[in-house]
Amino acid sequence: MQDHWKAYFIFSVKEQRGIIVLGLILLISIVIGLIVPKSPASLKAAKGQKKGGLLFNFDPNTIDSTKAALLGIPTHQISTLLHYRNKGGRFYQKEDLARLYGLKKDLLEKLMPFVVIENKQQKINSNARYEKRAGDQVLWTIDINDASEMDWRQKTNLTEKTIRGILQYKKYLGGFGSIYQLSKVYGLTDSCFQDLRPHLTLSPTKVKKWRANTMRFDQWQSLGLFQDKEIQQIWRLKKAKGGKIGWRDLVIELDLTEAQARELRQKIDID
Repeated sequence: MQDHWKAYFIFSVKEQRGIIVLGLILLISIVIGLIVPKSPASLKAAKGQKKGGLLFNFDPNTIDSTKAALLGIPTHQISTLLHYRNKGGRFYQKEDLARLYGLKKDLLEKLMPFVVIENKQQKINSNARYEKRAGDQVLWTIDINDASEMDWRQKTNLTEKTIRGILQYKKYLGGFGSIYQLSKVYGLTDSCFQDLRPHLTLSPTKVKKWRANTMRFDQWQSLGLFQDKEIQQIWRLKKAKGGKIGWRDLVIELDLTEAQARELRQKIDID
């Protein structure tokens, strides 16, 4: 019986060599683990796992529900995050994460060092005023016809040159007639405009109408109602009438439809 038991511990030369090789590999792995220091990121991740969540760098504007759950964010708050983004909400700086409704202070403090905003081009100034509330989400707004240079500077991270371009273009137009006219401002990229779009408002009453009898050629062009040949026709009519033209004159001369005639009266000041 004793000989049978000892037979389990008798190895061939090949098996003995294999055991020695495995032992050396295990020993080398242990030594390397003790000598090579862990990276800060791995240390943070390990620390996060001990506290009940796997911590890693993330962008709250792009993170999906699966990765958010790995961070330890509760399911109902993940739903709030996705709902906020679907409604046009965006995080412009890491401190904005505190605006996520219901996020506990201890979880917020744990996540804050790992927040990385990939695009800070349109971040909100820390002193910005929040004016519009919809359910649990808070949105800031800016009236593109009413906003001053200070308003643009406080509420957005646009450059001074771009802000001056917006104000100059508004003056040139006599006031914005559409939010999408803002996208034509020189220096304002399409990505910037799309980031701003959910926050833009327009006060129609703020739009200043041009006087038909004093309008320049380029102002007639900006209306988007007439081609250059028709504008030249308007100028000839104006000259023939001693510098004064009326709404009825244009309707008859240009053979405008009822819809065109109505839109013309809405856009300019004409008798």
